[in-house]
Amino acid sequence: MAGDAQEGGPAFCVFMQRFHFTLDSVRDLREDRQTAAMMALADRIRTHARAKSAAEASLRRHRRSEAALAGAGRAAALLMQADRDRDAARIGLEEATLQLRETSFGVDAARGDLVEARQALESVRKLEERRRAEHHAARAREEERELADVLEARAARAATAGRRRLAA
Repeated sequence: MAGDAQEGGPAFCVFMQRFHFTLDSVRDLREDRQTAAMMALADRIRTHARAKSAAEASLRRHRRSEAALAGAGRAAALLMQADRDRDAARIGLEEATLQLRETSFGVDAARGDLVEARQALESVRKLEERRRAEHHAARAREEERELADVLEARAARAATAGRRRLAA
C-alpha cells in the first residue's frame, strides 16, 4: 500500500500544493476600480462643495442688490445700475443653483459607482475565502488519508513481524 519504508519512516511524502487563487488579477482590477471610484467620489464632493460656496456667494450678492433697490430717494442712474446688478445677481444665482444640482447628481452617481465597485470586490474576496477554506479542507482530508495509510502500513508491518516471530 504505502510501499516499503526506510527504518520507520514512510516511503512516500506527498506535499499538497500551496493555495493559489486564480482570480488574483480580477481581485486586483476590482480593487483598482474601487480606489478609482473613491477618488472620483472625493473629487465630486469637492466640486459640490465649491458649487455650494458659489451658490451661497451668489445668493448674498442677489440679496445685496435687492437691498440696494429697496432704498428710497436714489437717483435714476443709481436705480438703473442697481436693477442691472440685481438682474446679473439673479442670473448668477440661477446658474449657481443649476450647477449645485448637477454636482449633487454627480455625487450621487459617484456614490453609486463606489457601492457597485465595493460589492464587486467583496464578491471576489468572499469567493477567495471560500476557495481557501475548500483548499484547507482538502489538505486536511489528504493528511488524514496519508496518516491512515501510515497507520495501516505500521499495523501490517507489526502483524507481519508478529507472524514471523511465531513462525520462528
